[in-house]
Amino acid sequence: MWLPAVTITPPEAESVLLAAAKQYLRIDAGDDSFDDEIATYIAASRAEVESITNTRLIRQEVVLQAGSLADLEHLPIGPVQSIEAVNYIDQAGDEQLLPDTDYALVASGLEGQIIRPSGVTWPTVADRADAVRVTAIVGYGDAGSDLPRDLYFVVLQAIRAKFDGRELAIEQMLVNHRIWMS
Repeated sequence: MWLPAVTITPPEAESVLLAAAKQYLRIDAGDDSFDDEIATYIAASRAEVESITNTRLIRQEVVLQAGSLADLEHLPIGPVQSIEAVNYIDQAGDEQLLPDTDYALVASGLEGQIIRPSGVTWPTVADRADAVRVTAIVGYGDAGSDLPRDLYFVVLQAIRAKFDGRELAIEQMLVNHRIWMS
């Protein structure tokens, strides 16, 4: 079972630029009276979409923790660009680094898993919820332009709903962008 992901290095940019949000909201580019409010809505909308979908929109580094190396068969976050390290707590209680030759990332779209290469035997880990720690780079890319267009549009709609003070059935709009955990 996976513990919630922890962001180590946050995204360098938001999924929607302030200028694009203002244009979508039909606010004159020279009018800066709403800039702080809109910036807050941009960040909140990105965070909401990430929370609902178990994804990260913009490239960032995260740490994932699980109780077993078997949990690596289905990563709880995506899209995964790379695995930086896999650490584990051995049965003696010491932290160890799994050599990068002892695992491989298999990822396509939102699906990701870490597998053992043929002939590799993984060690036995301690019996604790955080026995395995994966450091990963996740996200669609470095900018909103890297997002699937329909996902970018959902973020814009969430910004508009927050700005207008209305509800948005956002979960229904994100069904095809979710990582489903059993």
